[in-house]
Amino acid sequence: MRIRAIASLSALVVGLSGCITDKMVLTNDQGQTQTCEFTGHIGIISPIVTHERYKNCVDKAKANGFKEAPAAASKS
Repeated sequence: MRIRAIASLSALVVGLSGCITDKMVLTNDQGQTQTCEFTGHIGIISPIVTHERYKNCVDKAKANGFKEAPAAASKS
């Protein structure tokens, strides 16, 4: 029974630790860039707030004429 409790607690700690990162680089027709990036720790509220701030940043940039920059080609 005690082993089960320790295993459950360990799984909970591992599941709730870490961080979340949202990042996007947007460009406009003049070649200017805007980066929307937010980082937070995983918990109950932080990911929701972090993602909302990120989404608001992206929406505002798009409303101002910025578009998602194409992904950079990876070097093999």
